[in-house]
Amino acid sequence: MIIAQRYGKALFELAEEKAQRQSILAELLELKKILQQQPELLKVLDSKQVSYHEKQTILQVLVKAASPLVANLLQMLFDYGRIDDLAAIINEYVRLNDQLEKTVHAQVVTAIELDEAQKTSLMASFAKVVGASKVILEEKVDPEIIGGVVLKSNNYIYNGSLRLRLERIKRLLLK
Repeated sequence: MIIAQRYGKALFELAEEKAQRQSILAELLELKKILQQQPELLKVLDSKQVSYHEKQTILQVLVKAASPLVANLLQMLFDYGRIDDLAAIINEYVRLNDQLEKTVHAQVVTAIELDEAQKTSLMASFAKVVGASKVILEEKVDPEIIGGVVLKSNNYIYNGSLRLRLERIKRLLLK
């Protein structure tokens, strides 16, 4: 989405210039949590059925709790009728920050829950493979894979599940 990229990049560059990148990131992640918990919030702010005064009152609650940069972003998005792009803008900011810090988000699927040592080892190995400084894992347990691990990231998929190996053997035997 071009709008989200432009706004996200502008906010990121401004935060970097003002040495507030990390604090703005934390604030945006908190705002994203609020939007996920209250999905109707943006709908109300974008609704034609809600009066401008009521929308402004709701917006002011968000703006008062925000830093000047985020408050300006919220007000500008509201004024330009782009408040519904807020989540995508936050995602773009996070993506740019991850790119700068060489952070990779990955989903790991295992048959059983991993212990801390296994997670640490997996993150270190995956970081070397993708050239990242830091890996953030989202864990999922799926007994259907039988054993092993399936690791997914933006442009990388590693399927080392026992289920896949068994399916390959089965195909070879059926040939």
